[in-house]
Amino acid sequence: MLDHTQYPARLLHLSDPPACLFVRGSVPDARSVAVIGARKGTHYGREVATVLGRDLSDAGICVISGAAIGADGAAHQGALQGRGSTVAVLGSGIDVPYPRRNAQLIDKIAARGAVVSEYPPGTPAGKWRFPARNRIVAALAEAVVVVEGKAGSGSLITVEFAEDLGRDVFAVPGPVTNPLSVAPHQLIVAGAILVQDAGDVLRHLRVHADPSRPEMITLREGERIVLDALGGTAMAFDALAIASRVAPGDLLSLLASLELRGLIRSVGGRYERTAAAASL
Repeated sequence: MLDHTQYPARLLHLSDPPACLFVRGSVPDARSVAVIGARKGTHYGREVATVLGRDLSDAGICVISGAAIGADGAAHQGALQGRGSTVAVLGSGIDVPYPRRNAQLIDKIAARGAVVSEYPPGTPAGKWRFPARNRIVAALAEAVVVVEGKAGSGSLITVEFAEDLGRDVFAVPGPVTNPLSVAPHQLIVAGAILVQDAGDVLRHLRVHADPSRPEMITLREGERIVLDALGGTAMAFDALAIASRVAPGDLLSLLASLELRGLIRSVGGRYERTAAAASL
């Protein structure tokens, strides 16, 4: 209820705060950032959302999202990899996991933070419920980060609520050839803060924490050469062999090592760096 001592104070900033908030777990009393994006996103978008969620969580930030497939789920998974907490806002009852494929993830979120909804238990998910859900995502967070989204993306609804509430809006840039870069790029043009990593968010929010992971990644000389040759583009094996000037046999071994370490991936026969290699 609105007058309950554990009712999140940030929700009272809304013009129409939920009369009741149903909760599994416990809403953390911590600074919080929403990380949202496309449901049918790219490998790049999911990786960025995961890394952002993890590094924000490691810095003590509670990661808010909607538990959907794609960027939302990736942000929650990243937060669970970190040392902090996460909150999922559902467009269904808290006992009706949606989407069903994320049921186990939602259980983990409830154990490390909270699953919340304004809808009574047993309420099924409905498309018309998600815009209302998005206002809660925006209100619970101090800031909103948009990872990917097409023109007219549902993430923009959350951004509108965030702007009305005076929340900071961040956006992650992407390839100009990707339709899922349209929404973040439009937001950046309109004044959203460009984000390359969690450090950009933390510095703006004046959170004094080191978001980097404690483990250091060391590269062999050959691995460094291959990563440098890849740069920011996806390359076929033959093109990479020419660019790196590494013999094909040695290149196969180096690519296998880098892929096992999560620093590159193969998509459609082409190799590209992952978000984990962005700072290397």
